[in-house]
Amino acid sequence: MNQLFPLPIYTFLKIAIKNGGFSIKRLKNIVLWMVKLVLLEPLRWVELATQQKRINRHVINVDPVFILGFYRSGTSYLHEFITQDERFGYHTNFQMVFPEIMLSCEKWLSPSFDFIFRLFKIFDPVHRVPLSFRFPGEEDGAMTTALNPRGAGWGYFFPKKMMDYFHKFVLFENMPNAEIEAWARDYIFLLKKISIASESKPLVLKSPPNTARIKLLLTIFPNAKFIFIHRNPYEVYASNKKFLQVTHGFYAVGGTKSIDFNQIILDTYTQTMQRYVQEKDLIPAGHLIELVYDDFVKAPVANLKKVYEALNLNDFSICEAKMSAFAARQKTFSSLQHHLPEEERRVATEKLEPFLRRWNYPLQ
Repeated sequence: MNQLFPLPIYTFLKIAIKNGGFSIKRLKNIVLWMVKLVLLEPLRWVELATQQKRINRHVINVDPVFILGFYRSGTSYLHEFITQDERFGYHTNFQMVFPEIMLSCEKWLSPSFDFIFRLFKIFDPVHRVPLSFRFPGEEDGAMTTALNPRGAGWGYFFPKKMMDYFHKFVLFENMPNAEIEAWARDYIFLLKKISIASESKPLVLKSPPNTARIKLLLTIFPNAKFIFIHRNPYEVYASNKKFLQVTHGFYAVGGTKSIDFNQIILDTYTQTMQRYVQEKDLIPAGHLIELVYDDFVKAPVANLKKVYEALNLNDFSICEAKMSAFAARQKTFSSLQHHLPEEERRVATEKLEPFLRRWNYPLQ
């Protein structure tokens, strides 16, 4: 993202070969990659030429607010609420898909894409809402679409490597310091771009892998604040089954045969939560608040007021009306209902029991 060579298409093919190559059944998912890597490449050159020095000079003056929680735990819903407060900056979907051209092209390209999305009534397949590039995105997604080989999201494009990327670039297990430092440099570079695009406003960021990176994040941003949200682990597990079906259908370019995705969900959830429990006490007093998903859904504005007070954020009264209006618009949304077969529920319980008990969810 921050250098002219090697060309992105070369890097993409190199990453693909390293991860087992493309699946013939998934070749349709490569089309959008080719559009990005070939047709938009001149725009990347423009951004490199006009923005690189600005990015390098930029300083993030206020440490971010990080939203933590596993996938399908309500992190996106919480993120959308907080971004109603215009005093915060955030990472958009456009920036997640096109991080290499966000500063030079987002203001004119994003509205054009959104017009097309509205015209053809295109929905976000994961969140089941009308698609918009203005909605909040995730930094781990951008690390991957920027063709960073350390992007944890490559496991979703090459599912057979999901656990490898999880252990290397979420947990950083057995990784040399040089690799961790390189990841941190790339992450800071991305956040500088997001900060510039947000006109240097304090950032509120959400990327579920950060739930397992508290210690590392605090070395970068020692005064960062954290909002952790948890949901009934059974529901998280069942919802992630659907989530992986959708994401692999739309995004995977590698094969998915003979992969036990149920086990991957259970393993990544339990290891992420274990790391969160181990590291959360490193967060300074007054810099962490934990929310319960069910409580948040029932009374989002009241819970957000508690968040603002606990973390000493901005004056909540200034954004309360906007958040109440946003909450009113969400009342027509209905969550999917999930059912686990008895044997699958038993297997899930064995893995999830420590966290069911920790957060007082009933065993099934």
